[in-house]
Order: sequence, then C-alpha cells, then structure tokens
Amino acid sequence: MAVALMRHVCTPTAFALKQAGLEYLLLDEAQAQAIRGGVPTAARPSEASAVGAALTQASPAARTPARELREKDWPAAWRERREKTRAAPVVWTYWELGRDLCIAPDPQRRELLRGLLQDLGHPPGTHCFWPLALPREDGEELEANAPVFWDGVRLLRGRAVVIMGPQALAALALPDRLLEVPFQQVRHQGRLLIVLPPPDLLIREARRMQALREFLRKALGPFA
Repeated sequence: MAVALMRHVCTPTAFALKQAGLEYLLLDEAQAQAIRGGVPTAARPSEASAVGAALTQASPAARTPARELREKDWPAAWRERREKTRAAPVVWTYWELGRDLCIAPDPQRRELLRGLLQDLGHPPGTHCFWPLALPREDGEELEANAPVFWDGVRLLRGRAVVIMGPQALAALALPDRLLEVPFQQVRHQGRLLIVLPPPDLLIREARRMQALREFLRKALGPFA
C-alpha cells in the first residue's frame, strides 16, 4: 500500500491535486444517451427532490441573483477557504464539496474525482475545487452562498465551472433550464458552465463513466 501511495504522490495528477488544496484525494486506496445525442432526459425523482432540498437549505443570499462582493465582506469561513484554494481556469463544485473539504471526505467521491482528473491528464494548476456551501457554525448542515461562490470564481480566475448535480445548480440561482439536462455546455455571464450529474449518482451508475470521460475530454480540451 505504501508503494501505491508513493506512486500517487509522485504523479503530475498528485501535484495538481496538491495545488488545488485536495491532498485528501491522494490518501484513498480503496444519460450516456444524453451525452451521445444531446437528448434531454427527465430529471430522476431523486434529483428532483434534491433540487427542493437545495432551495430549502440554501441561505437567502443563494436564492438571489449573484452580485459582486469584496472579499473582506465575506464570512470568515469563506475567506479561510479562499486562502486555501489556488487560482485555476477550471473550477469544480458540487453540493457536498464543503462537507468533503471541511468535515470528512467521502472516500467514494474522492476516488471518483481523482480518477476523472487523472484521466484528463491536464497540467498542474488547471483545476481547483471551490465549494458553493460550507458547514454552519452550529453543526454539519451546509449553507450555500451564491454571491460569495461567484465572486470566488472571479477571484480564482475561473473561465469554466463544472457544476455537478441539480442541488448545486438550484443553490447557485442559475436558470431553471439548466436543472433539467445534465451533460451540457452553456455560456453564462462570460463563462463556460459544464453541467454534470451529482457525484453520488455517477458512483452508483458506473456504466456512465466512459461516456463521461469522453464528454469531459472534449468539453475541457481547450484548457489542457
């Protein structure tokens, strides 16, 4: 196991993960139709309920149009997270990212993300992970902050944002049309948004992985 871990640490992918503040991804040992044809598919019941959950749990700021803030005006937890995040042209986010970064990483999500980045094989500094929701001070419940998220994307110089799951989309106050169809690329406020299913769904439906990898290679090709 030690040898395998050292291989991870010495690879370009490992260096990129460290730059993105995601060393925890190194410690784990453990719609295809929509991609090919671009055919809209109805949201699954679990995904639809996730959207409702996001709107319920999101802070009032998350349900209002994003506005530019000054970093000094951010809540302290967001400023601390920003200090740990390196700028990169491709920014990834999903609802549970704040929990994975601040409380305890989920090993299956960790393996999924590590595999996707390794498959892309982009140079170090191409990707970073920026949460859209952080744990409340009084517990583990996540609270979204759309204005701070988008201002953080600007400060991180993100040109593309990979958003995984309808719960994340709903919390970021994005147009409703983006909630319906994963595996799409759209321009929004000068940035490329790449919409994917939530990580947990991809973990359960492994048959999607090859198609997902092909989709990401094409979508993120300009950033390689």
